[in-house]
Amino acid sequence: MFDEELPILSERVDPPVIGGAAPLAARVADGVAVEQLIAGLSGPFAGDADMLAAAYDTAVLAFLSARRDLGMALQHDVLANCRLFRVAGGPGRLADRPPLRVLAFAAPGDLQMNMPIEFITHHLNVRLDVLFVLPQQKLPAVLPEHDVAICIISDSDPDALMRLVPLLARWPRPVLNNPGNVAAGRIEDLTRDGIARLFADAAGIMAPATVWRTRGEIAEFLTTDLPISALLPGGAWPLLVRPVGSHAGRLLERLDGADELRVYIDSLSVERFYLSSFVDYRSADGFYRKHRVALIDGVPFLCHMGVSDHWMIHYLNAGMTESLAKRQDEAWAMAHFDGEFRLRHADAFATLHRRLGLDYVIVDCGEAPDGRLLLFEVEMAAIIHLLDPIALFAYKQPQMRLVFDAFSRLLERAAMPVLA
Repeated sequence: MFDEELPILSERVDPPVIGGAAPLAARVADGVAVEQLIAGLSGPFAGDADMLAAAYDTAVLAFLSARRDLGMALQHDVLANCRLFRVAGGPGRLADRPPLRVLAFAAPGDLQMNMPIEFITHHLNVRLDVLFVLPQQKLPAVLPEHDVAICIISDSDPDALMRLVPLLARWPRPVLNNPGNVAAGRIEDLTRDGIARLFADAAGIMAPATVWRTRGEIAEFLTTDLPISALLPGGAWPLLVRPVGSHAGRLLERLDGADELRVYIDSLSVERFYLSSFVDYRSADGFYRKHRVALIDGVPFLCHMGVSDHWMIHYLNAGMTESLAKRQDEAWAMAHFDGEFRLRHADAFATLHRRLGLDYVIVDCGEAPDGRLLLFEVEMAAIIHLLDPIALFAYKQPQMRLVFDAFSRLLERAAMPVLA
């Protein structure tokens, strides 16, 4: 780590203007072919800035179409030439009021590396600049003037977060999600095993025991007759296993015994795995329900609720589009969230906010059989959006506007010392 000087802030900085992930994802959700969108980015270009912006958006489209390697290669080439981009204004921009100026610190990587802030600010009166923090490279000497900064880097890049801690402690503008405040400065506590440790003793919260183990440690355990608790303290069969770094249920499995664990690790060329206790969180009607809650300045907002007869719920595979009954269930949960789920778990959400030290975070959760708030994942990189078709999910429109408005108020409150 090297000692960095604070950059000069200037309104004269003019970064390349990208479309960004939010409008591109919306067009993909509307059925526009990715190849057609890429073709629309092929020029002609007025200059280098337009070319870089088009290459950046092409990388985003590669990520959106599950071509990660291509996206990473394109992004690498773009960031070698430019680290700062301005996101084009969305429908939330107002003609009669200047936008709030926001600078976001990001890390290189796919769409799961950083908080997908664009899906929120697209609907707000915000000018968003995104600065990528690159290893072994100092920040630019001059950056855009801004009213508030926000660190959007997830726990997937702890080196970038740790590097920013001393710099953001001296930053000349207010900083949201300052990594120096996260979990009392213990950035590692935002990992799956870190969250389990951080909330193991929290009243009203069930954070299933979670550890990571190397392939060698698991293989050695499988040569013994020891109970699974020797590998996962406090654990028992069945357990959940996934590669470290995987998200959205990818390669997540529930295993019932050592033979299944052996087959699982032999099937993957992965070196580290998360192991965690499985909790049967079925409701009385036999369905599993997973809530995605945005915790904004300590206030919880329901962003979606997946309903499934399978324990592993990812909203896209829960069959919400196909089932009117599930959508009615979700609509009821949104309409009654403040008086039901949020009320039952008010103390738990307050504990989450206090211990995490984050201004904005996403909590994927359910309810344990004993009534406690069951934590699945706590992270910044989970997406909340307004991409669902209005014809089927009309009830989400007012709900997500509440969420976006709360985020706007968070930005405005943080910027007050600058704007005063």
